[in-house]
Amino acid sequence: MGLQPRSGVLLVGLLLGQGITQIYVSSGENTLEGQRWPELQTVKNFPFLCNPKKLGVNVPSESVHSLTPADIKLIAAIGNMETLPDSGTVHLEESERIEKPLSACMGMMTVLSGIISHFNPSVLMPMCPPGNSTAPHNGVEDLWIQAEELVRSLKQNPQLDFRQDWKLINVFFSNASLCYLCPSDPEDGPLSDWDKLTGVLHYLHQEVPRAFVNLVDLSEVVAMPRWHQGTWLSRPAPGSCGCSGETSKLATVVRQWSYLEAWDRLLASSSFNEQESFAAVFQPFFYEVSPPGEGPQAQDPNTLALSLWNNMMKPVGQKDEPFGAIERRLIKCPSQESPYLFTYRNSNYQSSLLKPQRQPEVREGTETSCPDKSPSNSIPTSVHRLKPADIKVIGALGDSLTAGNGAGSKSWNLLDVLTQYRGLSWSCGGDQNISTVTTLANILREFNPSLKGFSTGTGKQNDAGAFFNQAVAGDRAEDLADQARRLVDLMKNDERINFQEDWKIITVFIGGNDLCDFCNDPVRYSPSNFTDNIRKALDIFHAEVPRAFVNMVKVLQIVNLRELYKSYRVICPRLFLRSVCPCVLKPADNSAELDSLIDVNKKYQEGTDQLIESGRYDTREDFTVVVQPLFEKVNIPKTSKGFPDKSFFAPDCFHFSSKTHARAASALWKNMLEPVGQKATQHNFEIKIDIVCPNEVSPFLRTYKNSIESHGTRLSCKERTPSASPPTSVHALRPADIRVVAALGDSLTAGSGIGSKPGDLPDITTQYRGLSYSSGGDGSLENVTTLSDILLEFNRNLTGYVVGTGDASDANAFLNQAVPGAMAEDLMNQVQTLVQKMKDDHRIHFHEDWKVITVLIGANDLCHYCTDSILYSADSFLNHLRNALDFLHREVPRALVNLVDFMNPSVMRQVFLGNPDKCPVQQAR
Repeated sequence: MGLQPRSGVLLVGLLLGQGITQIYVSSGENTLEGQRWPELQTVKNFPFLCNPKKLGVNVPSESVHSLTPADIKLIAAIGNMETLPDSGTVHLEESERIEKPLSACMGMMTVLSGIISHFNPSVLMPMCPPGNSTAPHNGVEDLWIQAEELVRSLKQNPQLDFRQDWKLINVFFSNASLCYLCPSDPEDGPLSDWDKLTGVLHYLHQEVPRAFVNLVDLSEVVAMPRWHQGTWLSRPAPGSCGCSGETSKLATVVRQWSYLEAWDRLLASSSFNEQESFAAVFQPFFYEVSPPGEGPQAQDPNTLALSLWNNMMKPVGQKDEPFGAIERRLIKCPSQESPYLFTYRNSNYQSSLLKPQRQPEVREGTETSCPDKSPSNSIPTSVHRLKPADIKVIGALGDSLTAGNGAGSKSWNLLDVLTQYRGLSWSCGGDQNISTVTTLANILREFNPSLKGFSTGTGKQNDAGAFFNQAVAGDRAEDLADQARRLVDLMKNDERINFQEDWKIITVFIGGNDLCDFCNDPVRYSPSNFTDNIRKALDIFHAEVPRAFVNMVKVLQIVNLRELYKSYRVICPRLFLRSVCPCVLKPADNSAELDSLIDVNKKYQEGTDQLIESGRYDTREDFTVVVQPLFEKVNIPKTSKGFPDKSFFAPDCFHFSSKTHARAASALWKNMLEPVGQKATQHNFEIKIDIVCPNEVSPFLRTYKNSIESHGTRLSCKERTPSASPPTSVHALRPADIRVVAALGDSLTAGSGIGSKPGDLPDITTQYRGLSYSSGGDGSLENVTTLSDILLEFNRNLTGYVVGTGDASDANAFLNQAVPGAMAEDLMNQVQTLVQKMKDDHRIHFHEDWKVITVLIGANDLCHYCTDSILYSADSFLNHLRNALDFLHREVPRALVNLVDFMNPSVMRQVFLGNPDKCPVQQAR
């Protein structure tokens, strides 16, 4: 059977050419040889880098699926190449209305024939319909007439072997309204026009042997802004579409891509794809518009022809890259591996919409086995003593990632990405329960089944099911204050909650759309504006919402989205991705634009940190904002073969699937229970994240205050300024003048075992350098007290400190060159290594920066003194120490050296012998 209309797809209205009575054929020799068409001269100006001889194709093709450019004998076109502007715009003279379509068509077809002539010099002159008549017309009927006239002319052409020669036929049309598909009523549409277009293809299939048909959609060319007699012409206003519902950017782009997929799906599944002598392939046009005067315009026939040719050189499914100004002079060549024109069959096309199969509904649940799910004995008055079961209300703000766009969509249903599955939303969804749907709300319901505010089902923020999930798809940080205002008003007026007494969790996540549009308006989406917009929203909560714990989730690291876009191993709507997030996906690798995006992304995150760390929201005992960095470093999940795993994404490859929502919820929950400064910034989403339980010793949601209790502190010094000018004397050195911190020593400075859990003796060998007293830089002073963290309070540009774990040779050890087991005799090696590192590191101005170097050595010498009293004598120890300090004195300018005395051995002896059941006495011996 042939091409048939499919349910669930809105098909297109056609703007086609007017009535035709004959096909234009040039007089004289009906080949390109010897012709003087201006377009042929233009083709000669294009750099033609193809070498037809290298293709190694010498035998004429017997199948359309192995058809090469050299096999093409004639190129023809039907349809209208020029769509006139609507009334009220530019009015062309009558003569122009008649001549422009013919000129455009002949120009475009001649350029195509000129390219083909490099492969087949005997290609005939192209065929086009004549210009428009002035009589009333019906586009679809005109196309029928043109098709009949084309067939008649082909049969009558004496230089064409009608049965044996291969023909390239281009059928031009446009979807005038640019409505694409209406998700609210996808069955509606001009089915009669579609049936007639199908009939034209059937007619060509029946009448014309050996034909490759391009179904060329000029919708974007007609609609895009163009310069014509000094006036910009724009696409129709949204109201003219007749589609009810959303007219947002997301909705428009989703419908556009679905429209393209509908065409490919219908043609790929038709009988045309099964023939050996006939194929019909959909060829869309997409351009990145260049300003007037900057290179050829998209409507230029040469540009159109070159774009169509290059599209024919791309496999089906890869024709969605916009045709930029840079490419408009480059002719794409057939490859030796694929020297043919691409059809659905030889492209191995597998549309995500091609064969929708019934799939079981996938929801990722989990289990909670926490032994203590009880609330506090009495309702807490401090947010720093808040247990999960104390939470009675949940809410959320954000964009489409919080609204749940596409979270429950089937993999083939791109249109459904417009559906907001709020009940599956990672931060506020409440569909079903934790055993089937993992969300923060469902986790909290395990502790308090009476939780209120979670969203259920689908719908927008104004629908009843949204409840306190007030995220709005497409919103940016500048919209956040309006969301906050709306959420507060809803909470104040909802009788289901006690606004003054109930403890509330509110999760805020925003910034993806800001980054996607940053390059289009760097001032509007600047890091300072981003942070300021977040501040405005949080200020509303701080001023008006009692008893609230606010999760401020850092904007995600968005640059890795490029992996999905660039991987053709994954079926993704690249046009959609590029349209929705141009500033992330358009820049070239290693470009200044990409570097700028990465920098802005980082500054968004840093600005969020600085806003919250300022203490602005820690002025009341019943309110706090905690930064949750679960998305700070995000890697695209991979399959077992190392390719991006599409199952983590909605059909658009941009929004989260229900699986990602589930794992994001688990990661957020984990962050909420981790101390401030020790929160995980990266999660492996490929592995299901278990639901962790509150610490039995400290069963509270972690805030800056309850994270300080064990190891953090606060600096009360008000005077933190550096000297007016860099001091020249170490005796006038202020803390803020210090630019470099470093350390030398043994395991005490290397941080061996600092972060080990009780009883985990093997972990004693782990060097937790980031927690080292003299140069560790993990966390911040609020939760990790080290000399470096103290100095960072005076000078945020301090460098040299160490983070994380590892030995002295690891890059993150930086200027902490302590070595476990080191003795005084080893100190000189450490000193020499340290000095060389400082000299070589571009971050350090070796001669100008003031440095603090802390030295602690001798414990191991003392421990071994009894084994060799001469080798480990006091004189020997002092000699080694003096040599090391002399080297520092001689080689290092601007330095303050801390020489720390080692611990009194009697104290260590007392600890060990006094706790034989807890301390490894045998190992110590």
